[in-house]
Amino acid sequence: MKIESALIVTLTFLVAIIASCKSKTKQIEIMQQTNFDQAVINDLAAYKKLNNLIVEHLDTIINFRKAQVNHSEEIDEFTFLHDDEKENHFIQQEINFNNVPEFILPKLDSAFYAIKKGKITGFSINRNGMIDMSVGHRFDEKNNSDIYESLVWNAPENLPLKSTAKDTLIDDEWRYIIHVARRGNP
Repeated sequence: MKIESALIVTLTFLVAIIASCKSKTKQIEIMQQTNFDQAVINDLAAYKKLNNLIVEHLDTIINFRKAQVNHSEEIDEFTFLHDDEKENHFIQQEINFNNVPEFILPKLDSAFYAIKKGKITGFSINRNGMIDMSVGHRFDEKNNSDIYESLVWNAPENLPLKSTAKDTLIDDEWRYIIHVARRGNP
């Protein structure tokens, strides 16, 4: 009886590992087949304009946001989603553009709308000064995977990428990253 139980547990474990490997292989395949969006690359000047605005007011934005949350010293990143992100049903009040100083809001809105074809939904400011702009997201229903695209400014040279991600340098300061993540359990 003990041998049968051990075999069942071992077989269950092996099936889970095989399923996980197949899932990871599919995510890598999706990532490899996903092209960097040339429209995003061509519109880099508009992203730089938004980035310069964020950098210009970086301390003000972070201090304003820190004053609104408990235990701000524990937060490594502040995320801001644009209110136009209607499809994003999980948008939370505490991370939208209402949580920036009022005098900056019209400038941020203007910079967002200047980006062609709405190829941006928000940005994150990391403690180390890295700014990550979300420039694309789609869901691959067939493979139950999300495909995320980001423009990252001031990324450390050793920024770790998962095996289901790839990047390209656009210029000395900007990296374009594509990352694939499976939803739910593998």
